[in-house]
Amino acid sequence: MEKNSSLKVVRSQIISCSRRTDVPAFLMNWVLERIKEGFVDVVNPFNRNQVSRVSLKPEDVKCWVWWSKNFKEWIKTYEKNKQIFKSYKGHYFQFTINSPSELEQNLDISLEERFNQLKWIIGEFGLTSVSFRFDPIIFYKKKDEKRIRSNLDKFEYIIGQVSALGLKEMIFSFATIYAKVNNRMKARGFIPIDPSFSKKKEILNKLLEICEKYEMQIKACCQPDLLEINGIEQAHCIDANKIEHNIGEKISKVKETGQRKDCGCFKSRDIGGYTGIFRCKHNCAYCYASPAKK
Repeated sequence: MEKNSSLKVVRSQIISCSRRTDVPAFLMNWVLERIKEGFVDVVNPFNRNQVSRVSLKPEDVKCWVWWSKNFKEWIKTYEKNKQIFKSYKGHYFQFTINSPSELEQNLDISLEERFNQLKWIIGEFGLTSVSFRFDPIIFYKKKDEKRIRSNLDKFEYIIGQVSALGLKEMIFSFATIYAKVNNRMKARGFIPIDPSFSKKKEILNKLLEICEKYEMQIKACCQPDLLEINGIEQAHCIDANKIEHNIGEKISKVKETGQRKDCGCFKSRDIGGYTGIFRCKHNCAYCYASPAKK
């Protein structure tokens, strides 16, 4: 992006990197370049003529929140640049670990590798610096088949492994079947299924039994109707209270207004995008954002 020196610098105590695409898996060189510059120019995804210059200076940023399905590149980058990363007071990780499925054909990493990454993160940053996500839960059929499939095949195994590492909270949502998701999945030979509330309740009651066995709390992301189900709590993915505890400093507790209206997050600035370099190479069929075509 062409740099515009006239842009007013926006400061945020929390940088989200990124809800919009998997930056830690694919764009850590880009992150390092932006950190060295001290700022990043972010295009408003709803108005591409609006650009914000966001400060990445350690004196302005108290915590980075990293979102990924695969932290391999993040860990390598961190180990080579510890001084840079440790100049920030905190790092918080949103780690998605779902059952492997045919809907994630480009996700070339085993569950065991992801558990090892999770163990590494916990060892380096502590249990309170990471959230485990089984997100989204999705049901679907293949064309010309009656059998209903899902990505829940390895659910109990994953819960058991994550619980054994000391994490006792799972954030989840059921996939929202936006028009672009529906079109993409059908083009790839899949028919997405959006279960009724009663069916979701039946599914969640079974998952709750498994989670209770492993002392795992379940928290719903942006799906308030599910909070009616006993045992389901509201998720706060970017949680200023947890971050404040981790960094040992007071932090602003303004609620997020730039996300979906039922989002439980606190205020942050997301520095990702949907187009160009930000098209996600995982290329998941159910992606809400913009997966790369290859």
